[in-house]
Order: sequence, then structure tokens, then C-alpha cells
Amino acid sequence: MAAETWLDDIQQETWRSYLTMVRELERHLRQHLQHECGMSVPEYELLARLSEAPGQRLPVATLVESTGWEPSRLSHQLTRTGKRGLISRVPSPHTRYPDVVLTEEGFTLIARAAPRHVEAVQSLFLEPLGQEGRSALDAITRKILSGLDAHQADNCSLRTDAPQEE
Repeated sequence: MAAETWLDDIQQETWRSYLTMVRELERHLRQHLQHECGMSVPEYELLARLSEAPGQRLPVATLVESTGWEPSRLSHQLTRTGKRGLISRVPSPHTRYPDVVLTEEGFTLIARAAPRHVEAVQSLFLEPLGQEGRSALDAITRKILSGLDAHQADNCSLRTDAPQEE
């Protein structure tokens, strides 16, 4: 049996610091959106994507792909957001699944929320990094995302001795 591998102290500190930063940043942005705009982060993400789409309309499949959510999670979010009158589901001319359309009320909410959310992202995340930090973080992020794409293409295997499919 191979020896177990652990993170050294510096690696562990880096990893835990990253996890704490993501958790705290998400918490602050979530609280800000709720307090300032009366909406949740998933609602914001959904409304923002629709507001940027041609005709403020997207197929459900596109929303599943762009959000990375499971179809059931998206369905629940669409139901909640629809009950608030922010979106509606309409028949799709291309598939048996409905398209999602931003309502006037939804557009009004996202138009009011977006500048406040952008201000929070700039204040809490981008400004503390500075230009040099943003450039470094962008390069690091792209490198990690590239590795994740390769990991996915390799059926999510981390083993170098894993049997190859034929």
C-alpha cells in the first residue's frame, strides 16, 4: 500500500486560507445582496444571465450549463423566482423544454441591483488586490481551470497509474 500523502504546513495554510476567503467573500456578497437589494445570490445570477441574453430569454439547457447547477436545483430556483414574478417560462420554438424570459419586474430588480453588486465586488474583492494582484489572480485562475478541464477530460482521475480505457 502506498504511503498516504498529506499537505505540508504551508500548503495546508494556503488551502485553508483560500477556503476561508471564498466562504467569507460569498457570505458578505450574499448578505449585501439580501440587505441592499432584497434578493438571493442565485436569483441575482439567474436574472443577470437573462438580462444579458438576446431578448432577455434563454433555454433551460443553456441556464443549466452556464450556472453549473443540477437541473433539479435550477427547476426549484425557476419556481421560486417565477413566484416572485421576476421570470416566466414560455414554450421554446426549438425544444420540448421551456425557455426562461426575464419579466419587466425582473429587469427592474436586476437593473437596480447590478450597480450595487458591482460596487460590492469591486470594494470587497477587486480593489484589495490592486492591478498587479488581479493580473496574478487571473493567471492563477486560468491555470487551475485549465487543469480542471484536463481532469474532467481524464474522467476525473488523479491517478497516474490508473488503467487506461481502450
